[in-house]
Amino acid sequence: MIEKFGRKGTELKGIFFTEGPIQSGAKLGLLQVESRKQNTTLNELKHQLAERVKGLGGNALENFNYVQQGTVFSSSSTRWRATGNAVRAIEDSSVTFPPPNQP
Repeated sequence: MIEKFGRKGTELKGIFFTEGPIQSGAKLGLLQVESRKQNTTLNELKHQLAERVKGLGGNALENFNYVQQGTVFSSSSTRWRATGNAVRAIEDSSVTFPPPNQP
């Protein structure tokens, strides 16, 4: 886990993934990918999302969410769906934190 843009998350292919909102930057649009075959990994979907974020000129995916679902035809066959908002995020240097309490 790393921290960027005021959030904790992960990074893949230069794209920062976080489950919460990023406060500073331009919102580029909602993205969604779904597995099309059995046994697709979440990492494969993250690669797809990373490429789409880059295609929009972004560097982060906020509100990243993923679910695994069984299919109608087979309970042993599962599919993933992953969503998030592409963002061209910036580090907000105007955010300052108060100094720690002195004893």
